[in-house]
Amino acid sequence: MLLKTKQVSDELGVNPTTVQRWVKHFNLSCEKNELGHFLFTSETLDQLKNIQNELRRGQSMEKIKAGFGEKPRNSKKSSPEKMVSQEKFEQRLDRFTLRLDQLERQLEEKANEVITVQVLQHRSELDELVQKVTALEEKLLELEDHTSIQEAVGQSGKGKRPWIMSLFSF
Repeated sequence: MLLKTKQVSDELGVNPTTVQRWVKHFNLSCEKNELGHFLFTSETLDQLKNIQNELRRGQSMEKIKAGFGEKPRNSKKSSPEKMVSQEKFEQRLDRFTLRLDQLERQLEEKANEVITVQVLQHRSELDELVQKVTALEEKLLELEDHTSIQEAVGQSGKGKRPWIMSLFSF
């Protein structure tokens, strides 16, 4: 029985493009229909399940591919793994840690710069608002003085209109 890509992806619980990528990467032999879509046999499905299991165990695709070329498992042929000495590993780790510390400091400095700029901007905005409030207080005092003088002089209806107009003449 031949399965389509969608059926295989549902069986494996992965995206259909992942199945296609695995087929191409691992050079799996699959039939294709007249539209060029992959058709999978149960043997190919088993191979894909093995690939998925190896990936879940943390194997790299290259390592799986290298092992895939070997037919018999009992063969003594194995790909040589590149080993790094502990000293070299520690040197690389130290460089990585140093670089990470540098990046963290740069990030902190940049954040401090941004905060400083924002604080200065807010400070200038507050200063402007204080000036406006002070100007309004002065104008209000002038208006209060003006109305108290008019009341003392005893002006009648004529005095109210200019006082109202003075409210709108800042």
